[in-house]
Amino acid sequence: MRSRLMRIIALAVATSLLSTGCLLSRAVDRAFLGVTTRRPSYVDRKATGVFLIPITFAVDLVTFPIQALLLVILGDDFPFNDTKGSLPQSVAMLEQDPRFQRLSDEQKAVAVAELKELLESGKLTKDSALTLTEDGHFVVTQLTPEAREQLMARLGQRAPSMVCER
Repeated sequence: MRSRLMRIIALAVATSLLSTGCLLSRAVDRAFLGVTTRRPSYVDRKATGVFLIPITFAVDLVTFPIQALLLVILGDDFPFNDTKGSLPQSVAMLEQDPRFQRLSDEQKAVAVAELKELLESGKLTKDSALTLTEDGHFVVTQLTPEAREQLMARLGQRAPSMVCER
């Protein structure tokens, strides 16, 4: 009996960990686990996420009809609208860059269009570094994880707005 109960509990936990499509489960995943995102909000809180995900899974099952109705009315991205809308924030950060401010209007337009194309193409990863050249073009450099960690350590708290955690 005990062995069967343990198998049922293990199956329930595995199912709830892998099915993070509902609202509360998705929120816990994004905050603690990072299964569907590149980096969770609280990196050192995986145990909290593993503890909370079965509870949120149960609540999601109970509130499924309401969540389905909200999904139909408000769209696929509800309530996490960051899947498509990272361009305005990226352009706003770009406009604060002194090198970007020195460009002419047509070079700025080229730089913004190039940034949009890079973001939409999916060529950028968390190990990508972008460099804006003097003529308004971007150069993409792929960093090793070690080089990325060294770069982040060098940046420290000097320029947190210049780092885009995707």
